[in-house]
Amino acid sequence: MNEKKMIRVFWFVLFFVTRVGCAVDGMFNIGCSDRQFWLVVKSNFLGSRFRFEVEEEGSGVRQVWGQWAAECGYTLQLDSWGDLTLRVSYLACGVQNQGDSEFRLMLWFVNEGAAEEGTSQHPLLLSCRLEEPWRPREVVCEKNYMEISVEKQLPPDNQKGTEWVAPGPADDTLRELRVLFRVPDLRERLSSGWPPLKEESIPGHLVHLLGYSINMTTSRIVLRCAYGSRLAYTLQDGNVTVEIVSTTLLYRHQWTLLRVDTSVACTTSQGSSDGADVIWMLPWLLPPLVQTPLKQKSLKVAVGGYYISQCEARDRGYRIQDNNDTIEIRIPFGADGGRLKSGVTEGQYSQLYEVDVVLLREWEDSAWGRTQQRTFRTLSTNRKLPVIITDHTAPSGGELLVSVGVFLPDILLVNVSTADQVFTWDEAERNSVRISQVSFSNGTHSYLLQVPFRHPLVTQKYVGEGYSSYSLSLLLSFLLSPDGQIFHVPLILRSTLQDAVVPWLEGACSDRGVRIQVHYGNLQKQWGVYVGGLKLQQLLQNRQYILDTTEESVSIEIPLFAPGIDYKGLSLQGLEVSVWVRLVHVKTMEELSHLQECTLPVKELLVCLPDGQMVALLDVSGVFPPVDPKRMVLLDPSCGPLDTDSSRVLFSFPSGSCGSVVTHADGHVIYANTARYLPPDPAHARLHPHLYSVPLMCVFPESGPYSISIYRPRSTAPPTAPLIPIPPTHTLHTHTAQI
Repeated sequence: MNEKKMIRVFWFVLFFVTRVGCAVDGMFNIGCSDRQFWLVVKSNFLGSRFRFEVEEEGSGVRQVWGQWAAECGYTLQLDSWGDLTLRVSYLACGVQNQGDSEFRLMLWFVNEGAAEEGTSQHPLLLSCRLEEPWRPREVVCEKNYMEISVEKQLPPDNQKGTEWVAPGPADDTLRELRVLFRVPDLRERLSSGWPPLKEESIPGHLVHLLGYSINMTTSRIVLRCAYGSRLAYTLQDGNVTVEIVSTTLLYRHQWTLLRVDTSVACTTSQGSSDGADVIWMLPWLLPPLVQTPLKQKSLKVAVGGYYISQCEARDRGYRIQDNNDTIEIRIPFGADGGRLKSGVTEGQYSQLYEVDVVLLREWEDSAWGRTQQRTFRTLSTNRKLPVIITDHTAPSGGELLVSVGVFLPDILLVNVSTADQVFTWDEAERNSVRISQVSFSNGTHSYLLQVPFRHPLVTQKYVGEGYSSYSLSLLLSFLLSPDGQIFHVPLILRSTLQDAVVPWLEGACSDRGVRIQVHYGNLQKQWGVYVGGLKLQQLLQNRQYILDTTEESVSIEIPLFAPGIDYKGLSLQGLEVSVWVRLVHVKTMEELSHLQECTLPVKELLVCLPDGQMVALLDVSGVFPPVDPKRMVLLDPSCGPLDTDSSRVLFSFPSGSCGSVVTHADGHVIYANTARYLPPDPAHARLHPHLYSVPLMCVFPESGPYSISIYRPRSTAPPTAPLIPIPPTHTLHTHTAQI
């Protein structure tokens, strides 16, 4: 051992004793798996730059990377979570091999730019024992290389007396070795369509120039190369591609020339996905590895580095179908054994599912007895996933309550936005928007949002029949770690509760008019008030209405003859009127109404109805000398009162009848009549024809529509001249109506 190597070994032992013991707990996960060393470095320990170094006999320290790693049996892989995995073949370069049963590997992990240590070197000693004996032929189809190891051939029977000695130094062995490569001869075609194979012989010590590594151990011969090597060729079978390196090694043992087939074939087809499963299909027979007749011995599948039984596969939902020509492996998205990683695809939340699969096949054929083939593949698929939003709002809770997720650990809620505000987590809490993270046993989590119904950000809307709708529109922003990508989830919190106190109306009659009281409940600002079809704000402009307003209600005093009061009739009891009050919700247009009817006492009124009818109520209690109400008639004495009492008389007749005088002036028709007292003594009536009389007059337009008009009639004392009808001078209320 030269001085440089001795110094490096000394430092290795020193660092191994002092540094590995001080390394961060959990930084390295080291194990032995079948025919390989396994070493995993978690992502949170990796710096900005990192590498593995190994010392190769005669070549010094080599960095595990690229072409050298593939030719020497090293595989480096970063998974979707950023964890670094190193797999090393027991027969790799730099491995100390004791009798092809015990294996040791010294290497260094160099980590630069880690958070705490800066640049650090971690010496590692890997040691594994062979758990199952070598098969006569073993093929490895790794991620970055193909490897075949076969038993060394014994001399023929007639040479058994020859002394068998171990091979000399590697260089001497390779000088005596030749490799026959069989490659397609593209100048010719067979009847099957495939070109025939031609042989090329290359000295063993030169094959490394073509990307091939050949090594001899105590009992085995190893050939290894990266995919796509110079003398490899491919066969296509449907959707499956097979890469083949067809070789035979020729080497001399004393006087005997030994010949061994070291052909290797691996499928390079990757997996696929149908949305529900990741699928890996590969051919069962890989020429030129098989010689018929053959017998299948075993088929095993390892997921995540561990071989699983049929029961485990069934429990996890795996489906492994072994057909005569193909093997199909189906693994459900997200099944145990794989890795899930969040992502952002076209602005939407997605998940990447990645699973490491090893397929171990073993068979017997006439050429090799038993052959084992291990094929490594990382299957992955990515798909968009809807963010699960679950409403947990309960009417008795007094708040909007919703959960968002489930998310993987690499998703973090960073802020919550409304139409005009953006809250971080802490700011949201200070504004009474409670956000909490709910963790689950499988490492996932969700977010719970709680917002009180009466929060200023919550929009309350009455939807009718006593129900209120509470809604809040939010935009949740999530951060994907460590990638730094952002995606957004719109969220509408909404709940409908039967908590509205619907307004109600009350009415009463008074000496002055009609009183209406509107009780708003808890929806005061959401209702419009209409009286007689007109909005209250319009009616208030004539200053006749009297309002008394509180926080809970408004009282409206509507005087007699004011707009909004409808005429229903006139009798001795008084003027029959009604007020129709409506509450109309400004958005839902839901309508609540109340009809208040009153009979208001009056002494005298003249009503001109739209249908041309004249109704007059006259009070004769103050007439002197007294008159008998029952003796009151119109100009036509045959037209007597409709009803009377001790002091009042009620007439109702068509405007153009009962002796009415009809005139036309300025586009109007004027109907004039007179209610007069008719004494019981005819002689007295002739001497005093106008003892007591009251002119009655209605004016209608020449062409409709006619309207209702209410006047206060004027009594007329006994005149000194013949009676001339005088138009009424005071219109109390006019309501237009089509007839």
